[in-house]
Amino acid sequence: MRKSRFLEKFIFISLSLPVALLILCFLWILASIGVEGVKFLNWKFLTTSVIEGGIFESIIGTLYMLGGAVTIATPIGIATAIYLAEYARGSRIAHIIVQAVHNIAGIPSIIFGLFGYTFFCTFLGFGISLLSGWLTLACMILPIIISGSYEAISMVPISFKEAAIALGASKLRVIRDVVIPTAAPGIATSIILGVSRVAGETAAILFTSCVYLTSGLPSNPLQPVMSLTYHLFGILVTTPGDSLGDAFAMALVLLVIVTVLNALAYLMRIYYRRRWNI
Repeated sequence: MRKSRFLEKFIFISLSLPVALLILCFLWILASIGVEGVKFLNWKFLTTSVIEGGIFESIIGTLYMLGGAVTIATPIGIATAIYLAEYARGSRIAHIIVQAVHNIAGIPSIIFGLFGYTFFCTFLGFGISLLSGWLTLACMILPIIISGSYEAISMVPISFKEAAIALGASKLRVIRDVVIPTAAPGIATSIILGVSRVAGETAAILFTSCVYLTSGLPSNPLQPVMSLTYHLFGILVTTPGDSLGDAFAMALVLLVIVTVLNALAYLMRIYYRRRWNI
């Protein structure tokens, strides 16, 4: 009995140490960026043009990139998940597609960047533009949205659907009025996590959509744009010693954006669970 308890405590401690170490590393990173970034972060820095030493275009450009990418990826991802879970469940084609989605999710972002440059910028002729960045980031977000939405839709109790069909509802109406609302927490979470995944990407937009310096915001999707990640990369490469303060401030802003997106995912999940009592 004592030996069993000792073994149980040993296993508990052994599993707790890596978790504690991971949490400490995360807090250390947050503290380092926060302490250094706050010193150089001010309202003028956030609202002034890049030409005048601010990051206004980079912030808005980052939001442009994320907004466009999620707008493109969300309907395609949800439609694919519905097809896999409701129309092709258990079929060979569904298995192949799911496996392909999982494989695509593991592709390095630099490969997406090269693909985006070759296909969207060169082959389709979009050039280095906001549109090319949207499509490239959408390709990165899609596996996350498809996987998360597919799992959420698959977990909808079959009794819910059978009850709706028994009342005379068509397949399409069951999906619209029963499946989607019930799976909404998981779908919403997958969308926000997909956006959070690409919010800090540099390699994927390095070749497709971003420039280091520009005056003003893009007036149409075929113009290039600035982003926080690319601008941060640029100042660290060109003037690493003189721009550390600005780099920490930009890193803090980017960290806040990603944190807000993840918090939003959590709140949306809670909201839909309470709304639909699931």
